[in-house]
Amino acid sequence: MTDQGLRASVDLMRQRGLGPEAIRVFEHYYEQLKGGAQGTIPEDSIEPLREVQRLREVSVSDEEARTALSQTAIIKLNGGLGTGMGMTGAKSALEVKDGLTFLDIIAQQVLALRERWDVELPLVLMNSFRTSEESLEILSKYPDLPVEGLPLDFIQNAEPKLCPEDLTPVQWPADPELEWCPPGHGDIYVSLVTSGVLDALLEKGIRYAFLSNSDNLGATCDPEVAAWMVAHGLPFVAEVCKRTKSDRKGGHLAVRKADGRIVLRDTAMVAEGEERFFRDIKRHDTFNANNIWIDLRVLRERMTEMQGVLGLPIIVNRKNVDPADPASPEVIQMESAMGTAIEVFEGSEAILVPRSRFRPVKTTNDLLVIRSDFFSLDESFHVVAAGDGPEPFVDLDSAYRFVPNFEKRFPHGVPSMKECTSLRVIGDPVFGRNVRCVGEVLIDGYRRVLDDAVLGELPTPVAPPATGTGLRTVDEHLKAILSTLQPSPTQLTPLTEALGLVVARDVRAKVDLPHFDNSSMDGYAVQAASLEGADGSPVRLRIVGEVAAGGDPTFTVQPGEAARIMTGAPMPAGADAVIAVEDTDGAATGEVECRAATRPGRYVRPRGEDVTTGTVIVSAGEVVGPRTIALLAACGHAGVEVHRRPHVVVLSTGAELVEPGKPLGPGQIHDSNSFMLWAAAVGAGASAEIRAAVGDSEDELLEVLDEVVAEADAVITSGGVSMGAYDVVKSALKGEGIDFVKVAMQPGKPQGYGLLTGPGGRRVPIFALPGNPVSSFVSFEVFVRPALRRLMRLSPEKRRLRPATLISGVESFEGRRQFGRAVVSRSAEGTLVAVPVAGQGSHFVADLSRANALFVVPEDVTELVAGEVVDVLVLDQEA
Repeated sequence: MTDQGLRASVDLMRQRGLGPEAIRVFEHYYEQLKGGAQGTIPEDSIEPLREVQRLREVSVSDEEARTALSQTAIIKLNGGLGTGMGMTGAKSALEVKDGLTFLDIIAQQVLALRERWDVELPLVLMNSFRTSEESLEILSKYPDLPVEGLPLDFIQNAEPKLCPEDLTPVQWPADPELEWCPPGHGDIYVSLVTSGVLDALLEKGIRYAFLSNSDNLGATCDPEVAAWMVAHGLPFVAEVCKRTKSDRKGGHLAVRKADGRIVLRDTAMVAEGEERFFRDIKRHDTFNANNIWIDLRVLRERMTEMQGVLGLPIIVNRKNVDPADPASPEVIQMESAMGTAIEVFEGSEAILVPRSRFRPVKTTNDLLVIRSDFFSLDESFHVVAAGDGPEPFVDLDSAYRFVPNFEKRFPHGVPSMKECTSLRVIGDPVFGRNVRCVGEVLIDGYRRVLDDAVLGELPTPVAPPATGTGLRTVDEHLKAILSTLQPSPTQLTPLTEALGLVVARDVRAKVDLPHFDNSSMDGYAVQAASLEGADGSPVRLRIVGEVAAGGDPTFTVQPGEAARIMTGAPMPAGADAVIAVEDTDGAATGEVECRAATRPGRYVRPRGEDVTTGTVIVSAGEVVGPRTIALLAACGHAGVEVHRRPHVVVLSTGAELVEPGKPLGPGQIHDSNSFMLWAAAVGAGASAEIRAAVGDSEDELLEVLDEVVAEADAVITSGGVSMGAYDVVKSALKGEGIDFVKVAMQPGKPQGYGLLTGPGGRRVPIFALPGNPVSSFVSFEVFVRPALRRLMRLSPEKRRLRPATLISGVESFEGRRQFGRAVVSRSAEGTLVAVPVAGQGSHFVADLSRANALFVVPEDVTELVAGEVVDVLVLDQEA
């Protein structure tokens, strides 16, 4: 790799008018990238951040607060377009509360602070070239907002996107602006210098700045933090919040052992294999809120000393050149994070602030909550919660992902959420007026939510026994499980990984099929009029060229001329028909004798005959099969947005279990359940992995589950759910809110089910199945398989019952639904016949392996004789 890419990039940056500081920073990171920099922070190089100052313990006088604010400016990062929410303009222009945009609320917050403290308090936006005009138009409604001598915004720098192969600037003629990207929000320090805003602020007597994201309405300029920073002479302060399981993927601060400085470690900076340390919320118990306070005088001194290169850690981001087109080429964007500057300034500190200062709106789930009556704006335009409890957890289906679709489904406003703890929506119903959500709410399968509807609590995962025998019915248990589930999130998935998944959004053709007029036969491209009368008297045409498949003919076929053409080759200009080679003498040069007349269009596949650009070729809800993949590929799609394949983690419990292939000790058995359940999950369409068997320790199980829940979409355990002294699953998980019941079925009576809380509040179902192999297998078929199919939005969710004639009689317990094993085949007449296997005990693995079906004996039947018809679930069929 040479410096050609660097020279070309720098030339482009100079042509664009970027300043020398921005170019030096780009060169700094380019050299790191060329040297293979990954920007990771190993766990053994840091220590947890301890003894953080709490904002609630800070006490300042009004005069101290006023003095600090009089020297402070508010700078909002405002370059985001909200493409993840389906927006094309400035994200901050989105109406977010009471008809006000982010920028309206920010402006009102600033004006209220000025009035309260009698200070100038400038507001400055760091815009991108795509957000500046729209943002300034919104702020123009507030004539008192600008401060004399200071702009309302400055434009962040840009840098070329790079080709991964040789690190040269990418070229994208379709939209040359997409060849450029912002260098991450760490660019704010350089852009303050290159724009002249830093010096302008200092000349106005502004020494401090509060930096935060415009989509975080909780990030107001708190005078107590400002006064604390001034009083202690701090150059840099980062706000942190207490970390919960929902924040395990968020960046956190730590102390570097080498020099004792505070550093920010973000997700992209975690060394391979150290994710468990990063997610350990007990070890690293705060997260970075990305609300920053900085001494501008110190920043100016450091920028001058370092010629604009602060040396923030590099972040290597791989994206597509066109973010809206996953099929566009991959590029590298070199970025840095604003918060990583904490390690640059000696004496930097963190301050622990309440969660109310971290209320970003990153998704339409967040948008629903912030728009709802759970939050309100006070007289100072601060966002205030209706109560002290946690805000509702909201998870909307993929139909609501983009703002335009979200708005269509809430035409009369979002529902009341003051009394709601969680709202999950499956499908895409339209909400009526005055809808109220209470407690845990699940909406599944509705087409419309009526006006004035009150949506009540979800059924708990396990309802009270309903059989009168202390047992729960099979149907009740399955219904309770399915009521807690919703389809997996959607994601753009490569065609090679999408087989069997459900398409989430309509897909339109990117190209015409065929993409050009082409020949459907080997023969000669001609003008049909040249062959008039050839049926009676052969016509000779002059051969003027030849076109093979993949060719690009540059000549034109005139009257009296022909061009040899192969199947699939593009038609040359002038030709309007093809005569098959069989109707000619097959000449290659000179003249060809043609013995048949033809008509215009004969043996020509016209452009767009099969599909025209923009046509819906695959509809949402379709299951991707081999033929679907062929169509998508032909129409230019390398991937398709689908409900992603859930990832299942399988755990077996018991100290007696030994991995297959290893020798057995006294009282030990090989772990067959894990492999069986892994195969069953993969067979149902999920991805799956096996974790090593967990012993009989509650702490060990909980520790493993805490790791697993961060990456799994479903967890399956087997064993440990009965009444024994070592039934560790039951004893450990009862305290985690998992319910254990007895189900009126045989085998598989003891069952456990519930929801574990994963990162971001994501709810991960856990199925605690019995340990006997047959019981575990039957439980999977009856409960887990339908659940996985619901996650993938596949239908039908349950296998279809089919009638079969019993060859031999069976007996069953009254009050329980029996799932027996049988070999099912077709009789000479074409009907199904079922032969129960010999071993019906829950430990007979060999007989289970021979069975290809389960026969189902209802709860009220105790005996079936040979010749009777019984329902069967055929296991080797899809549904």
